[in-house]
Amino acid sequence: MPNTTAPDAPILERPDFTATREAAAARIKAELDAITSREARRTRAAELHQQITDELTIVRAERDRLMVSLAIYQRPADLPATAGCAKRTLLAAMRSALAIPEGKPTPPAAQRAALAKKLGVPYVKNAAVKLPEVALKHEALVAQRTVALGVLTPPKVTRVALQRQDFTHIKAQATAEVETELMAIKDPGERLREAARIARDADAAHTIAAAERDRCALSLEFYENARAVDKAMGVARNAFDEMRRVALGLDRKKGLLPDEEHKATAAEAAGVERVKGAADRLPEAARQAAAARARHRKAAAIRNETAAALDGKPGWDMRTIAEATGFHIESIRAKIRVVQNRG
Repeated sequence: MPNTTAPDAPILERPDFTATREAAAARIKAELDAITSREARRTRAAELHQQITDELTIVRAERDRLMVSLAIYQRPADLPATAGCAKRTLLAAMRSALAIPEGKPTPPAAQRAALAKKLGVPYVKNAAVKLPEVALKHEALVAQRTVALGVLTPPKVTRVALQRQDFTHIKAQATAEVETELMAIKDPGERLREAARIARDADAAHTIAAAERDRCALSLEFYENARAVDKAMGVARNAFDEMRRVALGLDRKKGLLPDEEHKATAAEAAGVERVKGAADRLPEAARQAAAARARHRKAAAIRNETAAALDGKPGWDMRTIAEATGFHIESIRAKIRVVQNRG
């Protein structure tokens, strides 16, 4: 507010509010970050928030009392800069002290002191000296309250947009490729060996891809607030629910899954991994897992059908078939019986 009237208008100190805010916020943040339990951290943040709010009510009233006194009786330059507030905040405090109704104009500067004395607005001695310290305290408390509030009401997590794929097409294409490859082999013995090899390789590939898919999916589900993760990974919802329960150490079928607010805490306690870039990694892992699963199933079916067709043919007893497929005799015999019973 310009110094144009009062002969005793003081020159005000400009406090370093930025450094004060940063230091005050850092102290509260360090205290809260040291608490490893999410629930305990929230409880402490709530306590701090209430304490700071109570203290801030007192300090703000004192800041306003000092700056109103200065604004009305001494009118120094750059008062808002010293008080750490906007001009509109100072004006609102002054209008409140002068009991000016909403919609009525603020009296000219020369008339404010007389009106203030009439209303009993105090002239605070040494207000110019006291204000910087009180204003710094006010801004420190505001910064600390912001940190505590951030723990109590964390910013909304952006919804992660997950890529959905046509898993029906992916599986159909993988199935067709395997069928074309194997049925082109005319010699049944060679077809049997190749089908067994493809089935083994595809099963191993599925194990690796599915593990990566599941890691990414669980990280997205528990930590990134993603939606429709089951659809993005290409599994049924019931299967995904079971996977979540197992990851949290719950009963596979009946375990009660945590709600949205508590699922990250539960996942941390269960040791569920946070996967960097999970949203980008999931589509490829899901595609590979679906394709590998389809290749395995088709190759295994052709292997079993070919083994059943060779059973009893010259040079193809059960031991020879077992050696060609890499199975124990009883295991391949059981698979052959399934095919024969079906036919």
